Amino acid sequence: MKLIAIDLDGTLLGEDGKISAANQEAIRMRQAAGDIVAFCSGRSLHDMQQIAALSNIEVPLICANGSLTSVNGEIIRSQILVSDKLTEIMDTVSQSGLYFEIYTNKGVYIQKDKKQILEAEKEALFDTPEEKEKAAHIIHIQNKQYGVVEVDDYLEAGVTELDPYKVFILSFRREALEKLAEGWENREDLSMTTSGYQKLEIAHPDASKGNALEELANYYQITQADTACIGDNLNDISMFEYAGTSVAMQNAEPEVKKYADDVTSSNDADGVSYALREIIK
Repeated sequence: MKLIAIDLDGTLLGEDGKISAANQEAIRMRQAAGDIVAFCSGRSLHDMQQIAALSNIEVPLICANGSLTSVNGEIIRSQILVSDKLTEIMDTVSQSGLYFEIYTNKGVYIQKDKKQILEAEKEALFDTPEEKEKAAHIIHIQNKQYGVVEVDDYLEAGVTELDPYKVFILSFRREALEKLAEGWENREDLSMTTSGYQKLEIAHPDASKGNALEELANYYQITQADTACIGDNLNDISMFEYAGTSVAMQNAEPEVKKYADDVTSSNDADGVSYALREIIK
């Protein structure tokens, strides 16, 4: 038996945001052979549950870069941001003028007035129709995630009491993101990662895909050697470091490929299917 953790965006999901028929078939093939396939993403629990349900696939879910792990609908791992830590992070991001979301046990909370920040950045920072269209696509993907709760004010909505587990920051102002990251890079009381050039993700210090994969392997009593993972971005590196076999997508960041044992084809060429059938034995 193997435990195989698969990232979603840029890995299992195509550019259309869906799991292809070939990838679905390969997952079911491995499950039928007795392997445990898990989805492992920076996305929220509610969003990942919907993605799995739309393809009628039942799998353990490692959510928000390892902040939450759900097996058969039960949370077996939960790394929560305590109230004072969350409010500190929120204040820092607010002062920077950047867009951010709060992931909670009741969904992804978005303060309504934050949405105009991304639209303003898109119009101010990009000149060509192609650049604006690419930025609009990134905004669209964020807006269509499942489980979004729009509120007038984060604190008035009580987010600190809803088991918050991640602050997600999105901006086209790369220098502003880097400045935020520099301010947090030596902190031992939080974790920081990214799943894309425009993104910064802040969570509990023990939250990582690698830590969550290790704990899930222990839950199923599967040895480290019998774990495998497939991914494409920097937030996948921790699970690449833990897994017995690690596979990077062809479209993966160059830094990620350095940690991989093998490389499969791209997410739009059913790279997960190829990895499950031909690489992970």
